[in-house]
Amino acid sequence: MSTFAEIVEDTLAEVSSYVKNQESITVLTQTATDSDTTLTVDDANSLSRGIVEIGNELVYVKSVNATAGTVTILPGGRGWRGTTAAAHGLNTIVRNNPTFPRDQIRRAINDTIRGIDLRALSSHEFEFDGTTYAYAMPTDFQDVTGVAWNSPDSTEVWPLIKRYRVDRNFRVTGDTSTVRAAIVLMEYPTPGRNIRVQYAKYPTALSADTDEFATTTGLPASAEDVIRLGAMWRLVSTIDPGKVIAVTPSADVVDAPVRPGDSTSVARYLYQLFNVRLAEEKAKQQDNYLSIIQYAR
Repeated sequence: MSTFAEIVEDTLAEVSSYVKNQESITVLTQTATDSDTTLTVDDANSLSRGIVEIGNELVYVKSVNATAGTVTILPGGRGWRGTTAAAHGLNTIVRNNPTFPRDQIRRAINDTIRGIDLRALSSHEFEFDGTTYAYAMPTDFQDVTGVAWNSPDSTEVWPLIKRYRVDRNFRVTGDTSTVRAAIVLMEYPTPGRNIRVQYAKYPTALSADTDEFATTTGLPASAEDVIRLGAMWRLVSTIDPGKVIAVTPSADVVDAPVRPGDSTSVARYLYQLFNVRLAEEKAKQQDNYLSIIQYAR
């Protein structure tokens, strides 16, 4: 199962094949704190004045000393463009003027997760007390995909509940200003037994580098390439046309002149790939939903 950091690297590797310029890189030869303004690198000739990426952080380089192998950061140049200034270890990769900074890739991935037309599945359990009218659902609730209850027999089978409705204007007891979705049962299991509601929700965005895709987002692992393609489409659609190749990363067109509008062609090509995979994943997700008959009364 891929982590957020691995998805970022995979996306960077794939989207980089659609651009003409290849970035020069070097590595840190000394560790750096989150406030250092002088950094020591293996090959200072690989860097220039301007934006440089170290890990997930962007910095703005004021000057380069090739003889000493150091770069000086502009005052206030750590954590450039809204990135977070961080400590960096020995041999951390340093990229000069990156076309696709990792922070931008992370945002594109999460924008795709938040905007995608797929639902994550989750479940919620509560005890049926026999007297409560409605039971509040979690705040991320979108729709019910199945309801079952824990019967007292020894089979450990959870029978389905088919008569229920969702109250989307439920006001939490003691806080009338808070409106939540709640489930109202219209067939009653044994009081004191647990009810399990399987429900659909919007997927959760990734945050830490160690976040695992399926565990954090709630989406199936097979949807990972859908997210990568969506992120690539978002990234390519924002870059300068002179940095892209014609339509595909084929070697025979790398040196060809880039015409106006070629970046749009690449973005359209990636968008088509994204939509094909999204349609496939949506169809599979519909098959995997718990399908039950719900009676309205």
